[in-house]
Amino acid sequence: MINMRSDDRGMATAELIFATFIALVVIGAMLSMISDEVNQSQVGNLGEARISGENIAEALNTVYINGNGYSAIIRLDPDPPFNAIIASDGNSSNLTIFNSGQNVTIPIIPKRFNSSYNLTSGTNYIINNDNGTIGIIKYVG
Repeated sequence: MINMRSDDRGMATAELIFATFIALVVIGAMLSMISDEVNQSQVGNLGEARISGENIAEALNTVYINGNGYSAIIRLDPDPPFNAIIASDGNSSNLTIFNSGQNVTIPIIPKRFNSSYNLTSGTNYIINNDNGTIGIIKYVG
């Protein structure tokens, strides 16, 4: 145990309080820096997942616009890991990208799909147009 001698005015107590205050400020600053770095990493991953989502939306729109019989193969990068859900209510369709507890929604042109689809990063898919109805199947090859 540290044995501090104090003078009549309690200087040792004031020094100890001041040293504790300085330590708390330094620890608080370090925690803030770590928290900011984690937030930036999460935003970066969501941004990368959004770019992948934009590529999926572009492929879906291209297949739809080019008409019956048109198809395209999309290859989804495995990094960053994400899931994409395509949902349509008949009047509008959206592609929602989920990454690390966050999500972003991208509107798409096609309104009719065979069903709702769940796409996963690191997987390849074929998108086809059958008389204006879009279908997506997993592509192996």
